[in-house]
Amino acid sequence: MDLEKRKELALLIGETVCSTYGVVGLTRVKSLKNQLVILKKENYVDGVLVFRNLKDKFDIDVHLIVAYGVKVSEVVNQVSKRILYEASKKYGNIFGKINVYVEDLLVL
Repeated sequence: MDLEKRKELALLIGETVCSTYGVVGLTRVKSLKNQLVILKKENYVDGVLVFRNLKDKFDIDVHLIVAYGVKVSEVVNQVSKRILYEASKKYGNIFGKINVYVEDLLVL
C-alpha cells in the first residue's frame, strides 16, 4: 500500500474512530519523552499504523485516548468493529487484525 493510500486510509479510520462514543481522539504512539497530544485531522496518519502481515493482509494499529467513565472494553470493541466495517466497505476484504491501543483516559 503506497503512502497516498495509507494517508487516505488513516483519514477514514480517524474519522470513524473519532465519531465513536467514548473516544476523545487519536494520539501518537506513546513514548516516555512526549506528552500525549490529540491529533488534528491532517495528522491522523501519526496515530494509525498500517502494515502487511505474513498472510498478505494488512494489519492496523490505532492509538487513541478514551474518555474517563466509559467502559473501555466496550469502546475498544466498537472501534474495532467500525474500523473493520468501514475499511472493508471501501477497500474490500484485505484487512487482518485491528489492534486498538488506549494510550490514556481523559477526564472531560
